[in-house]
Amino acid sequence: MSRILPFDWSSLLAEQPLLPVWAKVDPLAAPKLAESLLGAGYKVLEVTLRQEQSCAALEALQASGLILVAGSLRHPDQLARLQTLGIRWAVSPGWCPVLAEAAQQSGIALLPGISTPGEAMQASRMGYQQVKLFPAKALGGPAYLQAIAAPLPEMTFVATGGVSEQNMAEWFALPQIAAVGGSWMLPEALIQQQAWETLASLAQASLEAAKALGRQSLQQGLEQGEER
Repeated sequence: MSRILPFDWSSLLAEQPLLPVWAKVDPLAAPKLAESLLGAGYKVLEVTLRQEQSCAALEALQASGLILVAGSLRHPDQLARLQTLGIRWAVSPGWCPVLAEAAQQSGIALLPGISTPGEAMQASRMGYQQVKLFPAKALGGPAYLQAIAAPLPEMTFVATGGVSEQNMAEWFALPQIAAVGGSWMLPEALIQQQAWETLASLAQASLEAAKALGRQSLQQGLEQGEER
C-alpha cells in the first residue's frame, strides 16, 4: 500500500484552533465575509462543496488573503476543479481510500474524515497523522473520541459536526484535539442581513475562546507530563 506523506494540519491551525465552516455559501457575500473574518483574526476558512455555487464562492475568495479549504470533498473528479482554482487544502466527510490516493496524486493536502477506529487505523497506515472526526457529536461526543484515540497515540483530530460554542470546552479538554470546526460563528441570518460588524464580533469572541481553551489544554498536558 502506498503511503501518503502526512500534511501537518496541526501547524496550519496552530494559531487558529477554530475552523469556520461556510456551508450555505453566497458568492456575492464572499468579499465582505472574508473581510470580517480577517478583521476578527482568522486566517483559514473552510468552504463546503455542497452547492452549485460553491466553486464560485471559492473563486470570489481567492484574492481575499484567507487560506481556503474546500470542505465536503467526496469525489476524485472534484480535485481537478480545485487545482484550477488554486486550492491546496481539502476536507472529506468520510474515509475513502480512492479519494485519498487521488488527493496524493493531485498534490492537494487532504484532511480525511473518519468515524470508526478501523477507519482511523486505515488512515494512519496511509500516513495521515491528523484526521477529521465527523459527525463528532452524533458519534458520541468527546467520550467517543477519547475511547477510540486511546490505542492511536500517533493521531490527532479535528472535531466537526455538532461542535458549538457551548460544548467546545469539552473537546479542547482532550489532548488529541488539534482543532474544532463549526459554522455557529457564520450565522446565515447575519450574512443575509449584511450585519458584518455583528458577525465579526461573534467570530472574534469564538476564536478568542477557542485559543484560550487550547492554551489551557496545552498547559494541563505539560503539567501532567511533569508529574510523570
